[in-house]
Amino acid sequence: MYNGLNINKIIPSNILGNLSVILIIVGFYFYLIAEIVFDSFSFRPAFLISAYIFFLLNIFITGKIKIDHQLFFYLSVSLIIYAISSPFWLVPYDINVYLSAITAIVIINNYEFFLKAIKVFIFCTLLLAFYEFVTKEYLFVVERQTYLGFRRLDEVFFGGLSGIFRAKVYFEGPLALSQFAIGAALLFRNNLKLLYTILLISIFANGRLGIVVCVGVIALYYFKRYDIGSLILKPKTLLIILTSFISVIVLFFSVLDKASIERLTEAFNTSNKGNSDRIQFWIDGFKMLMHTDLTHLIFGNNGKFESVYNNNAENGWLTLLLNNGIVGFVYYFIPIIHIIIVSIKKTPMDVIYIFLFIFCMFVQTFHLGASANLFYWLIVFSFLKPHK
Repeated sequence: MYNGLNINKIIPSNILGNLSVILIIVGFYFYLIAEIVFDSFSFRPAFLISAYIFFLLNIFITGKIKIDHQLFFYLSVSLIIYAISSPFWLVPYDINVYLSAITAIVIINNYEFFLKAIKVFIFCTLLLAFYEFVTKEYLFVVERQTYLGFRRLDEVFFGGLSGIFRAKVYFEGPLALSQFAIGAALLFRNNLKLLYTILLISIFANGRLGIVVCVGVIALYYFKRYDIGSLILKPKTLLIILTSFISVIVLFFSVLDKASIERLTEAFNTSNKGNSDRIQFWIDGFKMLMHTDLTHLIFGNNGKFESVYNNNAENGWLTLLLNNGIVGFVYYFIPIIHIIIVSIKKTPMDVIYIFLFIFCMFVQTFHLGASANLFYWLIVFSFLKPHK
């Protein structure tokens, strides 16, 4: 404890820690609004730097850090890996994949407050997603370079040939909103009310993987909490569970139109253009990986695949290997292996959640977006925390 000026009496440490969390949330989820309103691209970096400063001030005042020292060291190593690997990259300044591990340190150090704050944020997201869904109009629209060229990412762009509406709220697009829902569902896997809220967000975004994951997590919640065999002897509990699932089905078909439902049913149809394009990116990614020299195979070549195909490899693990090499892949996968080993001994049900998490990374680049990447490390921590 720093006692010289007794700063703790003037500025309580929890205020600095909580403020750092709020700055991160605002910086991650409102930077696009700042880009549109103020024509500023420095909003998120400025807020993140401010959050880091308040975090360091908090440590200086209290003289301690709440996060487990081993986890703190492991997450901090990300900067060393970045410093070693980035000189070999085509795009050396893309630091999100490793910087989010540092941001996770700030969040985990104030984890309980973060959980409270993000719950409020989730409910706000649902309200705004519902507003967009009803009005069929986005809150704002950005323009980006895509594999189809420079495009305005509006309702028509994301609606596709079927012309469906997919909510996105303050995210760049519906996919990012769906990724947020996936991360939130895995993080709050033991909070049933919040899980249904997150499922609604996925439905409004028409995120196929998001809906599948949310339904899967809800089903696992019931399976984990209740002994399926004993439910026959508890008709009231069984009725509540069946009613909840029927309500979801009714809501699903009443909210989504025919085109939206058809899109969801084609989630695993390889002849679907979106799915076939994704598979083609996978094939192209493996081909590039097979022809990668040893140096880039070890350290990656961030930006190379995207410079050729104007897109990522549409597979989180494959994209990690391409962009960050074996070093980056191992760095991300070691915690997963550790959780599986520990969970088998203590909480076997968590293994199913982890495999669901691994599956999400197979079909989406869950680690690329700054906010989704942060969720990656927070989900990892949420599995490690019960075993402390």
